[in-house]
Amino acid sequence: MDKAEAAAVVTAQGWLSRRPAAFRDAVIARCRLRQFATGEALYNPGDPPSGMFGLVSGRLLTRVPPADVLVNSEQPGYWIGEATAFQRAPRWVTLVAGTPVEVLHLSQNDFDEMAQDAENCRHFAINGGESLSLAVSVVANLIQPVPEIRIAQRLLSFSGYFDATRRHELGFSQSDLAEMCGLSRQTTNKVLHGLVERGIIAIGYRNLEIIDRTALQQLANNDERIWR
Repeated sequence: MDKAEAAAVVTAQGWLSRRPAAFRDAVIARCRLRQFATGEALYNPGDPPSGMFGLVSGRLLTRVPPADVLVNSEQPGYWIGEATAFQRAPRWVTLVAGTPVEVLHLSQNDFDEMAQDAENCRHFAINGGESLSLAVSVVANLIQPVPEIRIAQRLLSFSGYFDATRRHELGFSQSDLAEMCGLSRQTTNKVLHGLVERGIIAIGYRNLEIIDRTALQQLANNDERIWR
């Protein structure tokens, strides 16, 4: 993939796709296309700030210390890094390639130069606001006591909160989902196979596909109709 193809991905989905064309073009012009192998960390806790990363292909995993818990699995269009870039503070999570990945990297120096403009700061801050909204939803999800509802809510969150085009194929395994939901693999597998039997999702190799989004939404909202 070349940089033009990478730009087409991040301008079609995710935070940057919802920003004005002039800002999008300025970010992309300053970015460098980089590749990381499966298991390779883009950064670790304590690393110095290094700007922002936009996922072009593959899957990124966010792990949180001290127990190195998997909290999120990110797909193309996702951007991360503005918080520590603004603060010029050390990284506090691990960002690791769950598969071979390609990313657009906006360096810390380029971020600092762009952030001298107040309107650019506002656009960067919007990504931070969206990330905070998702983080709050994760916390709320983890205290949901009903496993079926917890898993339904998490699947919907992975399909895209802010994009007009929702993702139906979610590229992660059942064991990854179990860890991100704070549930045992046995409980997660039981719930997922129940959703398959009801035609709500399909399961493939390291992949889950949403078939009936309306039914999944009803389950996530604890709509009594889904239990009939």
